[in-house]
Amino acid sequence: MMRRFFAPLLAAGLLAGVAAHAEDTLSPLRFQSSGAFGSIDLAAAQRGFAVYQGACASCHGMNGLHYRDLEALGLTPEQVAGIAGSVKLADGSAATPDSRFKQPALVNMGGAVPPDLSTIVAQRPGGTRYIYDFLTGFGPAPAGMKLLPGHNYNAAFPGGQVSMPAVLRDNAVTYADGTKATTAQEAADVAEFLTWASEPNLSARHAVGLRAVIFFAFLTIVAVLTKRRIWRQEG
Repeated sequence: MMRRFFAPLLAAGLLAGVAAHAEDTLSPLRFQSSGAFGSIDLAAAQRGFAVYQGACASCHGMNGLHYRDLEALGLTPEQVAGIAGSVKLADGSAATPDSRFKQPALVNMGGAVPPDLSTIVAQRPGGTRYIYDFLTGFGPAPAGMKLLPGHNYNAAFPGGQVSMPAVLRDNAVTYADGTKATTAQEAADVAEFLTWASEPNLSARHAVGLRAVIFFAFLTIVAVLTKRRIWRQEG
């Protein structure tokens, strides 16, 4: 009897994981990493790394990461070595998998210094969704709003004015998996990559949490059934 109760719980947990991996990120917008039992979408995070390299790395560093960390995204050691080897460090030498991500030259945007992105998702309210909204929030300023010199309008940023320009555009990168690189897709993918960078153990932590919930649900059922059996025997 207990097995009949436990099996549906386990199956439900596994099916939920499969459904999360199969879901379309943009229709409607949803991040696989969100929620109590979310996990990193490795395909999206890999694409997001490509976006970071192509559109973000020239201004924003990620000093919290080493190139070897990319293996956790599903890249092979050979791929990681190739990525690192293509990067020239400040001293002119090629990076290795053990090197930290290359720091960009100091950029001053109207008095603002681009922040390091290693833990940006953890630092911003709304985390992953905020990054997406920010990257897709550029546009013309509302009527009557006067922008400061060297600033751009961004609907997601508090106050609406940022010194950073819009950096994403359709086909800003070419995805190896054939995904259409729209601005929205690029924003969603780099947001997932930055989520992983901020919390690389998120998937494992949530998986442990899911197993714990299933285990304690099973124990609860066992306790209830045992209690009822004892009551019947005493009655």
